[in-house]
Parts: sequence; structure tokens; C-alpha cells
Amino acid sequence: MLRRLLDYQLSLTEKGKVFHKMRPLIEAADTFLYEAPINTKKGPHIRDAVDLKRWMIIVIFALIPCLLAAIWNTGLQNFVYTSGDYKLMNEYLLGANSLQGYFDFAFKDSRFLTIIKNGLVALVPIIIISYAVGGLCEALFAVVRGHEISEGLLVTGILYALILPPTIPYWMAAVGVAVGVILSKEVFGGSGMNIVNPALACRAFLFFTFPGRMSGDVWVGTNSTVTRESLLKMNHDAQTGTLDGYSQATHLARFNVTPEIKRIHVDAIASNDIGANVGTFPAIEKQFQHWNQAGNHQAALTELQPDQLRQFVTSPLNEGGLGLASGNYEDAYHFASLDYGLGHNGDWNFFLGDKLGSMGETSVLACILGAILLIWTGVGSWRTMVGMTLGAFITAFLFEMGARFFGAEGGAWNPAAFTFPAYKHLLLGGLAFGIVFMATDPVSSPSRKLARWIYGALAGIVAIIIRIINPAYPEGVMLAILMANVFAPLIDYYVVHYERNRSLRRVRV
Repeated sequence: MLRRLLDYQLSLTEKGKVFHKMRPLIEAADTFLYEAPINTKKGPHIRDAVDLKRWMIIVIFALIPCLLAAIWNTGLQNFVYTSGDYKLMNEYLLGANSLQGYFDFAFKDSRFLTIIKNGLVALVPIIIISYAVGGLCEALFAVVRGHEISEGLLVTGILYALILPPTIPYWMAAVGVAVGVILSKEVFGGSGMNIVNPALACRAFLFFTFPGRMSGDVWVGTNSTVTRESLLKMNHDAQTGTLDGYSQATHLARFNVTPEIKRIHVDAIASNDIGANVGTFPAIEKQFQHWNQAGNHQAALTELQPDQLRQFVTSPLNEGGLGLASGNYEDAYHFASLDYGLGHNGDWNFFLGDKLGSMGETSVLACILGAILLIWTGVGSWRTMVGMTLGAFITAFLFEMGARFFGAEGGAWNPAAFTFPAYKHLLLGGLAFGIVFMATDPVSSPSRKLARWIYGALAGIVAIIIRIINPAYPEGVMLAILMANVFAPLIDYYVVHYERNRSLRRVRV
């Protein structure tokens, strides 16, 4: 019956009929429900029994873990940060120090129901807007050009929603997907002709057009004003200070510190919690003895009171201190907690996704599950994924090792961001999501095997360089992948020439 209904609708759109211009809209519904009756005549080409629609659906299946993680984590952070109850916040922060405590908190008194509801309220409207507005743009271009509506929006629409902050205004999300789809895809001829990843292009447009809505305190709840007032109430009721106050700063924001904060500053702060197990302890001890004697503080290193620790770190070098500007002490304090995994900064929090950030990018575990499906089905290039992972890790590792072993007193006075553990870079921000779902876009990435290694490595290297060196931009994944997209045809071109010349040399021998 459904088949007959669709056939009747298609008959009304045949050439010469009054609804001929509407044929792309009717065909969209037909191909969504049934396999396309013809093969694709232009890119992207799939040399397989799986057509483009099925290929897109596999990507959607791979995104399900990220979708579930987005609903859960967005709802949990909303539940805690907008409550205005500092006791609830303390219970969450204390429980999140262990996996058991984390789930005990979430499932106490059926809180999980509220958490899921909050997550759905934040994510689902953005997905609906993304599909509705993006689909309308696709449909308009299809009708004007007289070609079929591409299934590409199936993936673009959901990827776009997952890389947005939960507080993004609905109208802004609509403008972003419309402009991004039109400028990055439709003006080049539609799906299969885009130069860059459409979802990243949408996000880039919003980031540079409305930076205040895409960075800063935009990562919790659905209304940034409500969250801000809630945190102010918590800090007032708990009588917290600047160091122990509740904040919605992301881990990347805390990582993004000025180069004036050196490794020795961070290690000195961390030594008060973990003792002598910091790399620059001999240099710290040498300065501390001078500071202790010059000021007659009668203090013990690793057992300093908060005021003593601040004074030691911010006192001038000629007085035995570490010479950090007092205005940078708070940032150094938070960076030390991030660097050494103190408090709510454990590796498992980062890996599972118990952190602030774009809704679908927080869980590394969810990204890995999606990667397994993409690699197993052959939809995603494992070479691109591994290449970008290695490029990012090796670059971060070279920064870390260079800063730890080169320079005065074992690198004690090198910028703290340079010595950040390399493996933690893979857990922060949207790097994992970008590796699995963004860099592997088959249209905007190379097609040759060797080219995919080079392309992935380039994206990973640039992402870490931007993250570490550029103090104005804490996350480089988006720009790195977009830049690699632009260079993808060139990489393919030279790889093809290299392989051709290699084959010719073998023939001559």
C-alpha cells in the first residue's frame, strides 16, 4: 500500500505534470523509505551494495553512543550547575572522584529521570532545528536545480547539533546550519562536491560571527544567565574564595594559560598536595630555602598554608620566590589541578565524559565505540583516525619532552602548557570526536591510502600546535581539520604522482 501511494505521488511529478518541480521532495521521501532504484552518477561514489543512504545511516548508528552521552552529561551538568544548591554541587564533586560515587549520585532519589529530561530538552530541539532548516535549504536548491535531495544532511544535521554548546540560541543554530550548508556545500554543487566538512563549516561560521555565544561560559544548562546566577548563589552561600569557588570554566579554558605561567609555578602549587613527586622539586626546594630564610617564614615546603603558598609563588625571584605575577596565580592553581589530576580532574572523568564542553564531544569512550563501528563497516578510514591520533600525540609528546629536559634547571622555567602530559591532550576538548567523525568525512578527505596517513597526521599536528601555542584559541581541532580539508586534494595529487613514479621505476627495473 505504501509503495503504491509513493508511486502515485511520483506519477504526479513526471515531466510535463503540474507538480514536476516538486519531484525532488517526493523522491526524498521515497528514497528515505526504499532503496534508490538507480545508481549514483556523480560523487560521492560507493563501490558497494550499500548505497549512499545506507552509508549515512551507518554513521548515524556510530553516533548513537555520542548521542546518549550528550543527553546524559548535558542533563547531569544542567541538574547540578543550575540548582543553586552548593550542597548538591559538593555532593556531585565529591562523588565524581570515583566511578561508583558518580553513579551513586546520579541514581540517588531517581535523579537520573531529571537528568535525562534535562538532556533531552537541551539536545533534541537543536537536532530538530538543524534537520528542519538544513533540510529546507537542501530542498530549495534541489527544486531549483531539478536534482534529487541528497542524504548528506542525515549526518551533517546531527553532527552539527553535537558540536554546539547547550546554551546556543535556537535562531542562531538555525542561521548557522543554513549559512554553513549553503556556503560550504550547495554553492559547490551539493553533496559530494563540498571542499570542507559541512558541519565544521557551520560551526566555524557561528564561532567567528558570534564568538560570545560559542566560547566562554556557554557550556552548562540552556540559559547562560540562569547558570551564572545559580553559581553566584552557590559561591555566596558556601562563602567560597577565588581558588575554591564554583566555576563553569571548561578544562580547555583552564589549560589555556599565559606563557608567563611556568612549569615551576605549577609544580610548586601541586607539591602542596602530592609532596615531592613533581619534576622540578629540586629547583623549587632551592628557591624555597632562600625565600624561607629571607622572610623568616618558618614554613615547611609541601605543607604551606594557602596564603603562604601564594606568597611563595608570587614573591620576586630576588627574594627567593618564584616570580609569578599575582594576577596569574589563580590560573596557575587551576592548571596545576588539571595537570596532576587533582580533585574533579581525573583521567576517568575525561575519558567517560564527565566534563563540560560541546554536547556530543565530551565522551572519549563514546567516540571509540563509534570508531569501532565505522572501521568494522569500512565507512570510516582507520588510516585517517590513526594518523591524526599519532600526529596529535607525537606533537604533544615532543612539546612535553622538549620542555621537560631542555632549559634552565631541567626545564623548570619553560611554559607550563608545553609540559602538559601528551596523553591528556587526547582526552581534552573535541579531539577524539574530531578524529572519528570529522576528519574521516569521505568527501573532504583524501582517497589514497598514503594520503590519508599524511592528511590525518597534518590535522593532528596543527590541532596541538594551535592548542598549545595560541593563547587566544584554546581548541585547535576545528581549524586544523578545516585546513587539512583544503589541502586534501593537493595531498592526493602528490601521492598519486609518487605512486605512479614508483610504479614506473619498478617497470624499468
